[in-house]
Amino acid sequence: MNRLEQIQEMEKRLLNAMLASDVHELDRLISDQAIVSGTDGRLSNKTDDIAAHRDGSLRILTMIPQETTVQFFSEVAIVFALMDIQGAFQNQAFAGRFRYTRVWHSLGGTWQIVAAHISSVSDR
Repeated sequence: MNRLEQIQEMEKRLLNAMLASDVHELDRLISDQAIVSGTDGRLSNKTDDIAAHRDGSLRILTMIPQETTVQFFSEVAIVFALMDIQGAFQNQAFAGRFRYTRVWHSLGGTWQIVAAHISSVSDR
């Protein structure tokens, strides 16, 4: 399997884990050192992300990829994904189009997310 196929598989696993709030899979996919910049501009980490799935404060009902672009740099892959998402955060429903930028790092042949950014995309 080439690097692009590996990252496509990792992205598929991540999408399925997010939809199912599968905290064990998310734990495998996200590095302990990961930092995420959310739609509100606040920084969070792996513990925060997994806790939101575990306690139910984040529920993703649908997540439909619209486009994905991948760039590689040595042992790093950067994924730019546009997603249509419906869900709830802290019991507040949300729906919209979001742009994800994820940085995957390969260490010993294992890919994990080390950084991510999420932003809302307006319908201009």
